[in-house]
Amino acid sequence: MSEYPALQNFLSAYFHQDWAMEHDTPGAVAEYYRDSEKPELVAGTRRELTQLLAAGHDEDALGARVRALGAEYDPTANGGTWRAWLEDVSARLEA
Repeated sequence: MSEYPALQNFLSAYFHQDWAMEHDTPGAVAEYYRDSEKPELVAGTRRELTQLLAAGHDEDALGARVRALGAEYDPTANGGTWRAWLEDVSARLEA
């Protein structure tokens, strides 16, 4: 079982290989999740995301961890970082 079950469900179900066919931007994916799921589920996902970010992983380890949780999106392909992307997702889940 995953250390981050809610986050794993979110990443694998919403950032699957065809996410870009359903949403224009990664931010739109997070906002769709926030607006369509139960608030307690979104809060749990955000809490787990905060824990992952606080774990002190470097960029390579953070990326490997997120991919292992099921995300098919890679922010580094567009010049971004894993940490910045995850912090943006966290902020969008809170908004």
